[in-house]
Amino acid sequence: MSDFNNFKNIITPTEWKEKLYVEIEGLSETTVRRRRLPLTATAVLILAIILSTTVLAVSIVGGYFIQLFTNKAESSGGVYDYMNVEQLSAISGTTIGTVIETNEIKIEVMDVISSGNMAMVMLRITAKELQSVLFDTGYETLMNYRFESEIDGSLLKNMEQTSVRYYYSEDDPTLADNQFEILYTIINHNEFEAGTYSIMLENFGYYVSNGTALVMKPLYKDKWKFKLELTDGSKYSRTFLIRKPVTVNENNFMLENIKITPMSSTIVLSYNLHNKDVMEAFSSEVGSISVTLSDGTILSEEDFSYVIMSGKDGANKPVSAFVINISYDLPISAELVKEFYIFGETFSISN
Repeated sequence: MSDFNNFKNIITPTEWKEKLYVEIEGLSETTVRRRRLPLTATAVLILAIILSTTVLAVSIVGGYFIQLFTNKAESSGGVYDYMNVEQLSAISGTTIGTVIETNEIKIEVMDVISSGNMAMVMLRITAKELQSVLFDTGYETLMNYRFESEIDGSLLKNMEQTSVRYYYSEDDPTLADNQFEILYTIINHNEFEAGTYSIMLENFGYYVSNGTALVMKPLYKDKWKFKLELTDGSKYSRTFLIRKPVTVNENNFMLENIKITPMSSTIVLSYNLHNKDVMEAFSSEVGSISVTLSDGTILSEEDFSYVIMSGKDGANKPVSAFVINISYDLPISAELVKEFYIFGETFSISN
Protein backbone atom coordinates (compact mmCIF):
# COMPACT_ATOMS: atom_id res chain seq x y z
CA MET A 1 0.00 0.00 0.00
CA SER A 2 1.46 3.33 -1.07
CA ASP A 3 2.07 6.08 1.43
CA PHE A 4 -0.46 8.88 0.96
CA ASN A 5 2.31 11.47 1.33
CA ASN A 6 3.71 10.23 -1.97
CA PHE A 7 0.41 10.91 -3.76
CA LYS A 8 0.17 14.65 -3.48
CA ASN A 9 2.70 15.54 -6.18
CA ILE A 10 1.25 13.26 -8.86
CA ILE A 11 -0.69 15.30 -11.41
CA THR A 12 -2.20 14.14 -14.68
CA PRO A 13 -1.00 15.53 -18.00
CA THR A 14 -2.80 18.58 -19.34
CA GLU A 15 -5.06 16.46 -21.56
CA TRP A 16 -7.25 13.72 -20.15
CA LYS A 17 -10.29 12.10 -21.61
CA GLU A 18 -13.87 12.32 -20.40
CA LYS A 19 -17.05 11.00 -21.93
CA LEU A 20 -20.16 12.95 -21.00
CA TYR A 21 -23.43 11.20 -21.67
CA VAL A 22 -26.31 13.62 -21.36
CA GLU A 23 -29.76 14.22 -22.80
CA ILE A 24 -30.05 17.80 -23.96
CA GLU A 25 -32.26 19.99 -26.12
CA GLY A 26 -31.21 23.27 -27.56
CA LEU A 27 -30.12 25.65 -30.19
CA SER A 28 -28.35 25.98 -33.50
CA GLU A 29 -26.33 28.93 -32.23
CA THR A 30 -24.87 29.05 -28.73
CA THR A 31 -22.28 30.64 -26.53
CA VAL A 32 -19.83 28.14 -25.05
CA ARG A 33 -18.56 28.84 -21.55
CA ARG A 34 -15.94 27.10 -19.43
CA ARG A 35 -16.69 23.36 -19.32
CA ARG A 36 -20.24 24.01 -20.41
CA LEU A 37 -21.89 21.87 -23.06
CA PRO A 38 -23.67 23.75 -25.85
CA LEU A 39 -27.29 22.82 -26.47
CA THR A 40 -28.01 20.82 -29.62
CA ALA A 41 -30.94 20.95 -32.00
CA THR A 42 -32.86 17.95 -30.67
CA ALA A 43 -33.17 15.95 -27.49
CA VAL A 44 -30.65 13.17 -28.04
CA LEU A 45 -28.14 11.09 -26.16
CA ILE A 46 -24.74 12.48 -27.08
CA LEU A 47 -21.13 11.61 -26.42
CA ALA A 48 -18.84 14.60 -25.83
CA ILE A 49 -15.12 14.61 -25.28
CA ILE A 50 -13.84 17.28 -22.92
CA LEU A 51 -10.18 18.10 -22.30
CA SER A 52 -9.12 19.52 -18.94
CA THR A 53 -6.66 19.14 -16.06
CA THR A 54 -7.17 17.18 -12.88
CA VAL A 55 -5.29 15.54 -10.05
CA LEU A 56 -5.13 11.78 -9.75
CA ALA A 57 -2.98 10.28 -7.01
CA VAL A 58 -4.54 7.47 -5.05
CA SER A 59 -4.30 3.69 -5.16
CA ILE A 60 -5.92 2.42 -1.98
CA VAL A 61 -9.17 0.44 -2.19
CA GLY A 62 -11.83 2.07 -0.01
CA GLY A 63 -11.66 5.71 1.08
CA TYR A 64 -10.52 6.43 -2.46
CA PHE A 65 -12.57 9.58 -2.94
CA ILE A 66 -11.46 11.07 0.37
CA GLN A 67 -7.86 10.77 -0.75
CA LEU A 68 -8.63 11.91 -4.29
CA PHE A 69 -10.22 15.20 -3.24
CA THR A 70 -7.77 15.86 -0.40
CA ASN A 71 -4.89 15.43 -2.80
CA LYS A 72 -6.57 17.57 -5.45
CA ALA A 73 -6.97 20.46 -3.00
CA GLU A 74 -3.40 20.18 -1.72
CA SER A 75 -1.88 19.96 -5.19
CA SER A 76 -3.76 23.02 -6.46
CA GLY A 77 -2.20 25.22 -3.79
CA GLY A 78 -5.51 26.97 -3.08
CA VAL A 79 -7.43 27.42 0.16
CA TYR A 80 -10.58 25.31 0.33
CA ASP A 81 -11.89 25.64 3.86
CA TYR A 82 -15.35 24.73 2.62
CA MET A 83 -14.28 21.27 1.44
CA ASN A 84 -15.86 18.46 3.49
CA VAL A 85 -14.34 15.04 2.82
CA GLU A 86 -15.34 13.52 6.18
CA GLN A 87 -18.95 13.10 5.02
CA LEU A 88 -17.81 10.86 2.17
CA SER A 89 -17.28 7.99 4.60
CA ALA A 90 -20.91 8.26 5.69
CA ILE A 91 -22.24 8.13 2.12
CA SER A 92 -19.89 5.38 0.94
CA GLY A 93 -21.41 2.15 -0.36
CA THR A 94 -20.48 -1.28 0.93
CA THR A 95 -19.25 -2.83 -2.33
CA ILE A 96 -15.46 -2.46 -2.24
CA GLY A 97 -12.93 -4.81 -3.84
CA THR A 98 -12.98 -7.36 -6.65
CA VAL A 99 -16.41 -7.88 -8.23
CA ILE A 100 -15.40 -9.85 -11.36
CA GLU A 101 -12.28 -11.87 -12.17
CA THR A 102 -11.81 -14.08 -15.23
CA ASN A 103 -8.72 -15.29 -17.04
CA GLU A 104 -8.80 -12.10 -19.09
CA ILE A 105 -10.26 -9.30 -16.96
CA LYS A 106 -10.27 -8.28 -13.30
CA ILE A 107 -12.72 -5.56 -12.19
CA GLU A 108 -12.39 -3.91 -8.78
CA VAL A 109 -14.64 -1.31 -7.16
CA MET A 110 -12.24 1.18 -5.58
CA ASP A 111 -14.97 3.32 -4.02
CA VAL A 112 -18.63 4.26 -4.41
CA ILE A 113 -20.58 7.14 -2.85
CA SER A 114 -24.15 8.39 -3.21
CA SER A 115 -26.29 11.16 -1.79
CA GLY A 116 -29.54 12.59 -3.09
CA ASN A 117 -29.60 12.35 -6.89
CA MET A 118 -25.79 11.98 -7.19
CA ALA A 119 -23.58 8.89 -7.26
CA MET A 120 -19.88 8.38 -7.99
CA VAL A 121 -18.08 5.10 -8.70
CA MET A 122 -14.41 4.38 -9.34
CA LEU A 123 -13.51 1.09 -11.03
CA ARG A 124 -10.05 -0.37 -11.59
CA ILE A 125 -9.61 -2.71 -14.55
CA THR A 126 -6.70 -5.12 -14.98
CA ALA A 127 -6.20 -6.71 -18.40
CA LYS A 128 -4.54 -9.90 -17.18
CA GLU A 129 -3.37 -11.17 -20.56
CA LEU A 130 -1.86 -7.89 -21.74
CA GLN A 131 1.53 -6.38 -20.95
CA SER A 132 0.03 -2.92 -21.39
CA VAL A 133 -3.33 -1.29 -22.12
CA LEU A 134 -1.55 1.73 -23.58
CA PHE A 135 -2.08 1.73 -27.34
CA ASP A 136 -1.71 4.60 -29.81
CA THR A 137 -4.83 4.34 -31.94
CA GLY A 138 -4.05 7.62 -33.66
CA TYR A 139 -7.26 9.13 -32.29
CA GLU A 140 -6.45 11.38 -29.35
CA THR A 141 -9.78 11.17 -27.55
CA LEU A 142 -10.05 7.39 -27.94
CA MET A 143 -6.54 6.22 -27.19
CA ASN A 144 -5.64 2.93 -25.51
CA TYR A 145 -7.64 -0.18 -24.70
CA ARG A 146 -11.11 0.47 -23.26
CA PHE A 147 -14.68 -0.76 -23.27
CA GLU A 148 -17.08 -0.11 -26.11
CA SER A 149 -19.95 0.49 -23.69
CA GLU A 150 -19.83 1.49 -20.02
CA ILE A 151 -23.27 2.94 -19.30
CA ASP A 152 -25.53 -0.10 -19.06
CA GLY A 153 -27.04 -1.36 -15.81
CA SER A 154 -29.63 -0.22 -13.28
CA LEU A 155 -27.32 2.37 -11.69
CA LEU A 156 -27.56 4.36 -14.93
CA LYS A 157 -31.15 3.53 -15.81
CA ASN A 158 -32.66 6.89 -14.82
CA MET A 159 -29.59 9.00 -15.36
CA GLU A 160 -29.98 12.63 -16.32
CA GLN A 161 -26.26 13.11 -16.86
CA THR A 162 -23.31 10.74 -16.60
CA SER A 163 -19.64 11.52 -17.13
CA VAL A 164 -17.20 8.64 -17.67
CA ARG A 165 -13.46 9.32 -17.30
CA TYR A 166 -10.65 6.91 -18.13
CA TYR A 167 -7.29 7.07 -16.33
CA TYR A 168 -4.19 5.12 -17.41
CA SER A 169 -0.68 4.65 -16.03
CA GLU A 170 0.45 7.64 -18.09
CA ASP A 171 -1.97 9.70 -15.97
CA ASP A 172 -1.38 7.93 -12.64
CA PRO A 173 1.98 6.19 -12.05
CA THR A 174 0.48 4.08 -9.25
CA LEU A 175 -1.31 2.06 -11.96
CA ALA A 176 0.45 -0.83 -13.70
CA ASP A 177 0.76 -0.61 -17.47
CA ASN A 178 -1.98 -3.22 -17.88
CA GLN A 179 -4.41 -1.34 -15.60
CA PHE A 180 -6.75 1.61 -16.00
CA GLU A 181 -9.50 3.20 -13.94
CA ILE A 182 -12.97 4.44 -14.84
CA LEU A 183 -14.63 7.22 -12.86
CA TYR A 184 -18.42 7.56 -13.08
CA THR A 185 -20.21 10.72 -11.95
CA ILE A 186 -23.97 10.23 -12.23
CA ILE A 187 -26.77 12.77 -11.82
CA ASN A 188 -30.10 10.96 -11.61
CA HIS A 189 -33.67 12.07 -12.26
CA ASN A 190 -34.66 10.81 -8.82
CA GLU A 191 -32.83 10.33 -5.53
CA PHE A 192 -30.71 7.22 -5.18
CA GLU A 193 -32.16 4.96 -2.52
CA ALA A 194 -30.10 2.52 -0.49
CA GLY A 195 -30.00 -0.85 -2.18
CA THR A 196 -28.51 -2.99 -4.93
CA TYR A 197 -27.67 -1.57 -8.36
CA SER A 198 -25.74 -2.89 -11.35
CA ILE A 199 -23.22 -1.75 -13.96
CA MET A 200 -22.51 -3.64 -17.18
CA LEU A 201 -19.43 -3.23 -19.36
CA GLU A 202 -19.37 -4.57 -22.90
CA ASN A 203 -16.64 -5.47 -25.43
CA PHE A 204 -13.01 -4.75 -24.55
CA GLY A 205 -10.56 -3.58 -27.20
CA TYR A 206 -9.48 -0.44 -29.03
CA TYR A 207 -10.88 1.86 -31.71
CA VAL A 208 -9.93 1.81 -35.41
CA SER A 209 -11.28 3.58 -38.47
CA ASN A 210 -13.38 1.69 -41.00
CA GLY A 211 -12.95 4.54 -43.46
CA THR A 212 -16.02 6.49 -42.43
CA ALA A 213 -16.20 6.14 -38.64
CA LEU A 214 -14.36 4.88 -35.59
CA VAL A 215 -15.38 1.38 -34.58
CA MET A 216 -14.36 -0.93 -31.76
CA LYS A 217 -11.94 -3.73 -32.60
CA PRO A 218 -12.67 -6.09 -29.71
CA LEU A 219 -10.00 -8.17 -28.07
CA TYR A 220 -12.71 -9.72 -25.89
CA LYS A 221 -16.28 -9.67 -27.18
CA ASP A 222 -18.22 -10.17 -23.97
CA LYS A 223 -20.31 -8.54 -21.25
CA TRP A 224 -19.30 -8.07 -17.62
CA LYS A 225 -22.13 -7.25 -15.21
CA PHE A 226 -21.72 -6.75 -11.47
CA LYS A 227 -23.69 -5.42 -8.51
CA LEU A 228 -23.10 -2.44 -6.23
CA GLU A 229 -24.60 -1.70 -2.83
CA LEU A 230 -25.43 1.97 -2.20
CA THR A 231 -26.01 3.33 1.27
CA ASP A 232 -28.63 5.88 2.35
CA GLY A 233 -26.89 9.23 1.86
CA SER A 234 -30.03 11.37 2.02
CA LYS A 235 -28.92 12.96 5.30
CA TYR A 236 -26.19 14.78 3.42
CA SER A 237 -28.34 16.21 0.61
CA ARG A 238 -31.07 18.86 0.48
CA THR A 239 -34.06 19.58 -1.79
CA PHE A 240 -35.69 23.00 -1.78
CA LEU A 241 -39.03 23.87 -3.41
CA ILE A 242 -38.62 27.45 -4.63
CA ARG A 243 -41.56 28.20 -6.98
CA LYS A 244 -40.31 31.68 -7.84
CA PRO A 245 -41.09 33.40 -11.17
CA VAL A 246 -38.13 34.39 -13.33
CA THR A 247 -38.40 36.60 -16.43
CA VAL A 248 -35.71 36.25 -19.08
CA ASN A 249 -35.95 38.42 -22.23
CA GLU A 250 -39.72 38.72 -21.72
CA ASN A 251 -40.01 34.94 -21.39
CA ASN A 252 -41.50 33.67 -18.15
CA PHE A 253 -39.98 30.75 -16.28
CA MET A 254 -40.65 29.28 -12.85
CA LEU A 255 -37.72 28.28 -10.67
CA GLU A 256 -39.25 25.07 -9.36
CA ASN A 257 -36.67 23.44 -7.12
CA ILE A 258 -33.00 23.05 -6.31
CA LYS A 259 -31.36 19.78 -5.26
CA ILE A 260 -28.01 19.99 -3.47
CA THR A 261 -25.63 17.10 -2.75
CA PRO A 262 -21.98 17.09 -1.64
CA MET A 263 -20.84 16.92 -5.28
CA SER A 264 -23.63 18.56 -7.29
CA SER A 265 -26.58 20.91 -7.49
CA THR A 266 -29.56 20.51 -9.83
CA ILE A 267 -31.65 23.59 -10.67
CA VAL A 268 -35.01 23.04 -12.41
CA LEU A 269 -36.91 25.81 -14.23
CA SER A 270 -40.25 25.19 -15.95
CA TYR A 271 -42.00 27.15 -18.71
CA ASN A 272 -45.37 27.13 -20.48
CA LEU A 273 -44.55 27.88 -24.11
CA HIS A 274 -42.02 25.67 -25.88
CA ASN A 275 -40.44 27.34 -28.89
CA LYS A 276 -37.03 28.27 -30.28
CA ASP A 277 -37.15 31.76 -28.76
CA VAL A 278 -37.60 30.32 -25.27
CA MET A 279 -34.60 28.05 -25.69
CA GLU A 280 -32.45 30.85 -27.09
CA ALA A 281 -33.44 33.18 -24.25
CA PHE A 282 -32.61 30.60 -21.63
CA SER A 283 -29.23 29.68 -23.09
CA SER A 284 -28.02 33.18 -23.88
CA GLU A 285 -29.14 34.85 -20.66
CA VAL A 286 -27.92 32.40 -18.03
CA GLY A 287 -24.90 34.62 -17.44
CA SER A 288 -22.34 33.92 -14.76
CA ILE A 289 -23.32 31.37 -12.14
CA SER A 290 -22.08 31.43 -8.56
CA VAL A 291 -22.92 29.68 -5.30
CA THR A 292 -22.64 31.41 -1.92
CA LEU A 293 -22.09 29.49 1.31
CA SER A 294 -23.25 30.54 4.76
CA ASP A 295 -19.74 31.69 5.78
CA GLY A 296 -19.61 34.08 2.82
CA THR A 297 -17.48 31.87 0.57
CA ILE A 298 -18.44 32.35 -3.08
CA LEU A 299 -17.94 29.42 -5.45
CA SER A 300 -17.47 30.59 -9.03
CA GLU A 301 -17.12 28.76 -12.33
CA GLU A 302 -13.51 28.09 -11.37
CA ASP A 303 -14.86 25.78 -8.65
CA PHE A 304 -17.41 23.80 -10.66
CA SER A 305 -18.62 22.93 -14.14
CA TYR A 306 -22.21 23.02 -15.37
CA VAL A 307 -24.39 21.66 -18.14
CA ILE A 308 -27.78 22.94 -19.34
CA MET A 309 -30.28 20.31 -20.50
CA SER A 310 -33.89 19.97 -21.52
CA GLY A 311 -36.08 18.51 -18.82
CA LYS A 312 -36.97 14.81 -18.70
CA ASP A 313 -39.08 12.86 -16.28
CA GLY A 314 -38.11 9.54 -14.71
CA ALA A 315 -39.54 7.70 -17.72
CA ASN A 316 -37.24 9.68 -20.04
CA LYS A 317 -40.17 11.65 -21.51
CA PRO A 318 -39.75 15.38 -22.29
CA VAL A 319 -41.25 17.91 -19.91
CA SER A 320 -41.50 21.69 -20.25
CA ALA A 321 -38.43 22.48 -18.19
CA PHE A 322 -34.75 23.26 -18.35
CA VAL A 323 -32.24 21.73 -15.95
CA ILE A 324 -28.90 23.19 -14.89
CA ASN A 325 -26.60 20.55 -13.43
CA ILE A 326 -23.65 21.89 -11.44
CA SER A 327 -20.77 19.50 -10.65
CA TYR A 328 -18.45 20.68 -7.89
CA ASP A 329 -14.71 20.10 -8.16
CA LEU A 330 -14.49 19.41 -4.42
CA PRO A 331 -17.13 18.11 -1.96
CA ILE A 332 -19.21 20.74 -0.18
CA SER A 333 -21.59 20.60 2.78
CA ALA A 334 -25.10 20.83 1.34
CA GLU A 335 -26.46 22.46 4.49
CA LEU A 336 -24.04 25.39 4.10
CA VAL A 337 -25.33 26.50 0.69
CA LYS A 338 -27.13 29.83 1.09
CA GLU A 339 -27.60 31.42 -2.35
CA PHE A 340 -27.43 30.78 -6.09
CA TYR A 341 -26.71 33.61 -8.53
CA ILE A 342 -28.09 33.07 -12.03
CA PHE A 343 -29.77 35.23 -14.71
CA GLY A 344 -28.33 38.24 -12.89
CA GLU A 345 -30.51 37.44 -9.85
CA THR A 346 -29.81 36.01 -6.42
CA PHE A 347 -31.98 33.15 -5.20
CA SER A 348 -31.77 32.49 -1.48
CA ILE A 349 -32.56 29.20 0.19
CA SER A 350 -33.10 28.47 3.87
CA ASN A 351 -31.91 25.30 5.58
